[in-house]
Amino acid sequence: MKLLYRITFCCACICLLSGHISAQELLEKRINLKVTNQPLDETLRKIGNTGGFSFSYSPDMIDVKSRVSIQAENRSIREILVAIFKDKVTFKERRHYIILQKKPETEKPEEPENFDLNGYIIDNKTGKKLANASIYESVTLASAVSNQYGYYKIRLPAARSSLRLEIRKEDYIGKSIPIPTRKDTYLQISLNPDTLKPISGKVATHAPVQVDSLHTKVAVPQFELAKTTLPRDTMFIDSSASGKAITWADYEALRRKYKRAQNKFVSAFASAKQAIHTRNIEDTLYAPFQASILPFLGTNHGLSGNIVNDYSINLIAGYSLGVSKFEIGSLINVVRGNVTGFQFAGVSNIVGNDVVGFQYANALNMTLGNFTGFQGTHLLNYIGRNFTGFQVAGVGNVIVGELRGYQFSAGYNYAHTVKSGHQIGAVNYSDSTATVPFGLFSWVHSNGYRRYEFSTDEFSYFNTAFKTGVTRFYNIFNLGFSALAKDKPLFTIGYGFGTAQKLGRGWSANADLTGSLVLLEHNIDDDISQGLVKFALGVEKKVGSRFALFVGPSINTFFAKHSGLINAEGKKGFPSVWLGEKPDGSSKVYGWIGFQAGIRFLNKI
Repeated sequence: MKLLYRITFCCACICLLSGHISAQELLEKRINLKVTNQPLDETLRKIGNTGGFSFSYSPDMIDVKSRVSIQAENRSIREILVAIFKDKVTFKERRHYIILQKKPETEKPEEPENFDLNGYIIDNKTGKKLANASIYESVTLASAVSNQYGYYKIRLPAARSSLRLEIRKEDYIGKSIPIPTRKDTYLQISLNPDTLKPISGKVATHAPVQVDSLHTKVAVPQFELAKTTLPRDTMFIDSSASGKAITWADYEALRRKYKRAQNKFVSAFASAKQAIHTRNIEDTLYAPFQASILPFLGTNHGLSGNIVNDYSINLIAGYSLGVSKFEIGSLINVVRGNVTGFQFAGVSNIVGNDVVGFQYANALNMTLGNFTGFQGTHLLNYIGRNFTGFQVAGVGNVIVGELRGYQFSAGYNYAHTVKSGHQIGAVNYSDSTATVPFGLFSWVHSNGYRRYEFSTDEFSYFNTAFKTGVTRFYNIFNLGFSALAKDKPLFTIGYGFGTAQKLGRGWSANADLTGSLVLLEHNIDDDISQGLVKFALGVEKKVGSRFALFVGPSINTFFAKHSGLINAEGKKGFPSVWLGEKPDGSSKVYGWIGFQAGIRFLNKI
């Protein structure tokens, strides 16, 4: 019995739920209706029978004997009721009922505080109801999005002397409608598909239209209408300085790529309504100030992603089209377009286009366009295009394009092309550079200086070194050993800096300064407490394009914690000239002039 009871209860719940769901769609059901001079109650009964529901109303409030004539084909119940009652009756859905109520005739002020516009957004050619269309008013920033049936409802203030309703839908031509009335009105709006294509050599122009002192609307760029279907091999002229011709396929591919990138960027930070507005609305709106708690909860409401603010304050996270003077956020600031002025965030600033000014965040600054000014963070800075100014980070700086300025980092610096200024950090990388990077390790891919070197000298029989950077300043990493030879070090490892100068005809000169730790045979179990400082001059001669021979003198200083570690009488390979008195068993510091020679493997510059 308990099992039967549970099954019955579940079935009842399912039925109620399905009834509720279907009831939610009653007003959107489409029917065919033809009535000529019929009483209202009979007309309502016929509508209910056709739609599979019932009406609930009071005959005292509605004149059921009034005559009705209407012809509708494939129309929603909502549209039919609006046509019958002329906005004098309200209707609500309850399960399998539609409740009709006469609007109260209470005394109202001449200018009500707010009024509602509602209706459908329709494709003018096909008659299809358009979901996810944007409806907004640019001054009050009131906005709405049409639902899955194309129905919208927007509330506007009645006190405004001038109101215009803006309607935008992706791939449709936008529409602007003046609103003369200040009362609740059913307004059906039709949009035409955007079949406009760019014509070769034509450049879209943005004509600003002044709305008032605080809001400016930028007209959506339009192009001449293509009279015929364009073939897929149609060529367009790029309006950029390059004037490069691109094919129709290229144009479509770029357009799709841009839309995918834009949608990903928007969906990561915006609410569903804001994301729809961002896709639909190409107009730029302006506001002097905005404050928000979250991207979808602020003074700019659902249109925040389409508004450029002079000043912006975000308690947790903010989202806007642009900032022209100042923005501060306790956690995250997200800007789709440009930032001019000052931007500060407790955690991260993320900008979709360009920045001119000062930007600081504790963790991450990400600017996908160009940057001019100062950018600072404790962790990471990222620039998607070119940078001019000073970039400072605790961990890393990344510039995908060109650097004209300075990168400072305790960790790494990356710039594709360094035009001017310097990279200063522990690790520096660039594809090409016109200046000198300063760091413990610098790599310049295209026009850098790299040498893989094998040599011998009076101190170690075999040495190898790697040099990387640019000719004017490079880093040196070296190793040396002598294969257990008597009176020779077992192993040396060192680091240093150097510079090179081309002399012409394949000749060049080097000056290197290195410091090395030295491991000797009789102190292998002790701490390494001795080292070698070497200043070497060398002359290099290229043999072919990838090899070179080099030779030159060096000045060496060996220092140790203990005395008598080097046998001055022992064989040292190349002859050496001692600096000062010849060391004896009590010497801790040894100085001499030595010699080195070897072969180098070169990179192509």
